[in-house]
Amino acid sequence: MFNVAGVKAEQGRILYIGQKFEDVKSLKNGVYLYDTAAKKSSCLLEPGRYLIKGFDLYQDKAVLNLTDGESYGNGQNGDFYTIDIQTKEQKLLLSHEHHCVGNTVTTDVKLGGGQTMKKDGKYLYFTSTVDMDCVIERLDMESGECLRITDKGSVDFLDVKDEKLVCTAFTESRLEELYECKDGKLCQLTHLNDFVQDEYDVCTPEYIEVKGNAPWEIQGYVLKPADYVPGKKYPGILAMHGGPRLTYGPVFMHQMQMFANAGYFVFFCNPRGSEGRGNEFGDIRRRFGEIDYQDFMEFTDGVLKKYPDIDAARIGVEGGSYGGFMTNWIIGHTDRFAAACSQRSIANWTSMEGSTDIGYYFCKGQTGASHMEDHELQWKQSPLASADKCTTPTLFIHGEKDYRCYMGEAFQMFAALKLHGCDAKLCLFEGENHELSRSGRPKQRLKRLEEMKAWFDKYLMKTDKEV
Repeated sequence: MFNVAGVKAEQGRILYIGQKFEDVKSLKNGVYLYDTAAKKSSCLLEPGRYLIKGFDLYQDKAVLNLTDGESYGNGQNGDFYTIDIQTKEQKLLLSHEHHCVGNTVTTDVKLGGGQTMKKDGKYLYFTSTVDMDCVIERLDMESGECLRITDKGSVDFLDVKDEKLVCTAFTESRLEELYECKDGKLCQLTHLNDFVQDEYDVCTPEYIEVKGNAPWEIQGYVLKPADYVPGKKYPGILAMHGGPRLTYGPVFMHQMQMFANAGYFVFFCNPRGSEGRGNEFGDIRRRFGEIDYQDFMEFTDGVLKKYPDIDAARIGVEGGSYGGFMTNWIIGHTDRFAAACSQRSIANWTSMEGSTDIGYYFCKGQTGASHMEDHELQWKQSPLASADKCTTPTLFIHGEKDYRCYMGEAFQMFAALKLHGCDAKLCLFEGENHELSRSGRPKQRLKRLEEMKAWFDKYLMKTDKEV
C-alpha cells in the first residue's frame, strides 16, 4: 500500500509526499515527483529519513520544510531546504527551527480547512507560530531571506496572488473573519461575527508573565469575571491546552468566555512543552509531569499573587487531551484545587500506546519510553500511578468514539478515584470523538459545558459560610 500524505501540482509536474508500507506506517515520508508527459515518477528523497512539515515546487527545485527529529522528537520544528529535481542535491535554504510552520494556537471555535502555505512568484507565504501568535512569513525561495509579514493575531488559512494577500484570522478577542494584509496590518473584510462583541460580554484576556525556576518566563493570560467588582472574592479555574505542543494565545475561547460570564476568573498559560518558543522549550520527553507541572504550579502562584480577588480556596483545574493528562497528574500530586475536570485524557501510557490510533509512535515520541523498552519510565510518567493519592473531586468527560485517547483512559482514572474514596463522575458522550469540544454535535457540546459548569459550581461557588 502507498499512502499519499500531500500533493502540489503545476505545469505537468506533481510533487507528492508519502510512503509504501504494509504493517506499520512511519512518520517519515519520502518525496516524489510525477511527470505527467512521461507518465513516470521519480524519488527525490527516500522515505524513513525526514519528517516533512511543508513542501512546494519552485522552478527546477522542490522546497521543503523538514527535520530528522533526532534531537527533539516527532514534534521537532524543521528548516527549509531545496532539492534539485535533476541532480537531487539537497541544500539548506533557511534555518527555521525557532518557529513552528503552521498554526498551533488553539481555540474551540475554529472549524474548516484551507491552505497554510502558498507560492506567489519567487515567494513562499506560510503560517508560523511565534510565541502566542500565528503570523504570516514570506520566504524568498532564491535568496533564503525570510520576512515576517504580520505581527499579531492568529492566522489560520491564507491565499495570495500577485502579492495580494488574504487570510482568515482571529484578532484581539474577536471571532474569526476574513482579512486582507496591507503593509503588515490585517484589514478586516468581513463582519460575520461582530454581533458577538455587540450583544455579549466578551472579556479581554490580560497578559501575565511569571518568573519561576525555569530559564524561561511562563507566559499566560487571565480573564476577569464579566461582573468583576474589585475587592469581591471570586473562584478561579486553571485551564490547560492539549498537545502538548499547542499554544494558548489571547484569541476567543467560547468555553473560557462562558466561565468568565458565569463569575469565574479563568487563567491559562504555555508551560514548557508548548509550541511557539523553539525546540528546546517544546521538548519535555522523559519529563512529562515534572517540569510542566512545576510551570503550572508556579504560574498559579503568580496569578494568585497578582489577582488577590481570586479565592485560593476555591480554584479548579481543567484540560483536554494533554491538558487531560495534566489534570490527571495534578490531582495525584497536590490537593490545592477544590475541583477538577479531566477531558479526553491520558491515564496510563502503556494502555494508550496499545489502544489508540497514534499510540504506537506518540507515546514513545512524547515520554521517551515504550512499554517494551523502558516500562518503568513510562509508568513513572503515568497519572494512574499516583491516582490513589487523589482527594480532588473530579469530573471525567470522554467521547465514546475517541480513538486518539481511548475511553479506557477515563475509565481507569475514574475507577481508581472511586476505589480510593474520592468523589468522581464520568460522562461518556455517545458517538463523539476527540473533537467533542471543538466540532462535536451542538447538543453534545452544550451538554458538555452544562456538566462542567454544574461540577465547578458545586465545589467552587461555595463561600466559607456555606462549606
